[in-house]
Amino acid sequence: MRTSLLILAIITVFCLSAAAQNRLKVGEQAPTFTTASIDGTQFDLAAARGKVVLVTFWSTRCAICQSEIPRLNELRSRLNGKNVELLALSMEPASRVVPFLKKNRFDFRVISDSFDVVLKYADRDKEGNLDMGFPAYFLIDTQGKIALKSSGWDHSAELETKINSLLAGQTVAARQ
Repeated sequence: MRTSLLILAIITVFCLSAAAQNRLKVGEQAPTFTTASIDGTQFDLAAARGKVVLVTFWSTRCAICQSEIPRLNELRSRLNGKNVELLALSMEPASRVVPFLKKNRFDFRVISDSFDVVLKYADRDKEGNLDMGFPAYFLIDTQGKIALKSSGWDHSAELETKINSLLAGQTVAARQ
């Protein structure tokens, strides 16, 4: 009986530890979410099936994020008219994001107060702490699966290549 309880306790500890290490992988279904952008329009990831969706997590306080905005705006311009949704999610409140956007044009659909979505997408370490670099990129294919997961500086060329491949119905080796 004692041995059984010990084995059960060990299994429980390993299961809890594994559950705390949340890691979304390329090829997995993207966690769905519904949210409102700062312009008041609604976005529902489940309803966006059939479109390629780029989800970018960023912050007004992140220097790399700020340097990426012009590149992402150029990407937006080149993708104009294509079957793509471009989202920029910030955990910051609208009261901080809106003044920033008045000085810094960002052509994506911008969503503030998105901590609930970050919780679905961020990796977690063994202790359950969030582990996400900024800016972070999740490219979601027309079937709602993660096609690319990346973070850091200057991924616009890689994102554009992958988006165009997804739009053309091609599969490309994904980077994680």
